[in-house]
Amino acid sequence: MSAEKHRDVYRRAIEAVGRGDGDALDALLAPDMTDHNPMPGQPPGREGFKHWMRSVRTSLPGLTGSVEDVVAEGDRVAGRITWAGTHRGTFAGVAATGKPVRFTAIHIVRLADGRIAEWWGAASLLDALEQIGARSGTRRSASI
Repeated sequence: MSAEKHRDVYRRAIEAVGRGDGDALDALLAPDMTDHNPMPGQPPGREGFKHWMRSVRTSLPGLTGSVEDVVAEGDRVAGRITWAGTHRGTFAGVAATGKPVRFTAIHIVRLADGRIAEWWGAASLLDALEQIGARSGTRRSASI
């Protein structure tokens, strides 16, 4: 599979999360994919990734992801995303505030047989928590 096709699979996965489209993720993620940065209690595999998607979209309905940069080499794709939504449900233990939230994430994915087989990610969640008033401080760019 070409680097362009790998980039396309990754972009389509980000778009599917933005739409909350689990059916689209079924075609893009290997059933036994490994999420190397799961949230606490997240089940394994593709179903676990979809569980994460539903959870984040409950907290931030209307969440959209803008792919800012994407690079592919071999079977790997790296992307920088800006996620944006409105805090309408509990997020990281913080009750809904109605405030807009924007944060960045960096992903590295490995593809096998045209599907995402492994996913690594780091998001600037401390920035998101500051935006909803849950945290104050000077470390605005910390990633977890």
